[in-house]
Amino acid sequence: MALVKLDAIGLRNLQPLTLEPRPGLNYVVGDNASGKTSLLEAIYLLGRARSFRTSQINQLIQFDRPELTVAGKVTPPGQSASLPIGVRVARSKREIHVGGRVAQSSAELLQAFPLLVIQPAGIALLEGAPKLRRHFLDFGVFHHDPRYLDYWRRYTKALNHRNALLRSGKARELAPWNQELTRYGIMIHETRSNYLERLAPLFHEIGGRFFTNPHFELRIQAGWDVSRPLDQVLEGDISADLRYGYTQSGPHKGDFSILLNHRPVKAYVSRGQMKLLVYALLLAQSRLMEERAGSAGCVLIDDVASELDVPNKRILLELLRGRLTQFFITATGREIIEEGVSGDAAVFQIAQGRVTQAQNP
Repeated sequence: MALVKLDAIGLRNLQPLTLEPRPGLNYVVGDNASGKTSLLEAIYLLGRARSFRTSQINQLIQFDRPELTVAGKVTPPGQSASLPIGVRVARSKREIHVGGRVAQSSAELLQAFPLLVIQPAGIALLEGAPKLRRHFLDFGVFHHDPRYLDYWRRYTKALNHRNALLRSGKARELAPWNQELTRYGIMIHETRSNYLERLAPLFHEIGGRFFTNPHFELRIQAGWDVSRPLDQVLEGDISADLRYGYTQSGPHKGDFSILLNHRPVKAYVSRGQMKLLVYALLLAQSRLMEERAGSAGCVLIDDVASELDVPNKRILLELLRGRLTQFFITATGREIIEEGVSGDAAVFQIAQGRVTQAQNP
């Protein structure tokens, strides 16, 4: 899905705007604090119904407005008919629209407009809490395997019931929920593992452009000791789970890591190299989405000039050309564009929150 039109009003420092981007490369150029990241945030809100900068979505609303609205139209590759989508955020309410009706969950929005972001804080994907890596995996698997959302919902329902029983001390009632957790927990782990196996060749291919002779390995962690059946692990954990009041084992504790010479990359690579690995992971994820017909989405790349040196910046632009995925790239100067602008690219200038389309050099 490519974003063919964006309307936004009431979001941060942005003036009311209407944008008609290209399906390929879109550059957003402006000074610091001009609104570049806010524009990406508007696009992200349209695809995820949340922000990539804050967990408090109300912070996106301008001080003098009661609400904000972002609306857009997305078009599947090779099709002319567009799908309207939109998100409205008030001080105490969030409303999502897909295809002219109110959506029941953000999952409908994720399906309609799959979207990733690469940003300066993105190094947390590898250095931060396991929850961030689970989100990365789950987003990818959601778009790769249509069964996954049902698995996850059923697993979460069973997990909530089990945790409620643990907090109430009702150990005798755990058996049926252990069975449900085992059934869907194994399905979740298998689909995550299959996804990571499909992702690995693309990650190695893209990583090979940034690194000389890379020997990186992607390794999944299930969230329990896989040498033992999950139902036995859950049964053996009951005493400890009762003390803590929650379930300690299962795919809700899963993770993955990047290894170099069978050891975590943190022990071997610099922060700059970690950032390149994050680029390789997210670009590989977008490539894998392209392999599924109609699933090509959008990638937002914020402040690329400060993240990459000149050689790696050139490598990145080469990797983006000719892709089905739509890209939005922000920079403080037009030199970032270099020879990257062609007939399928657009350049937008932003100053004091006002966006105008610029002439290609």
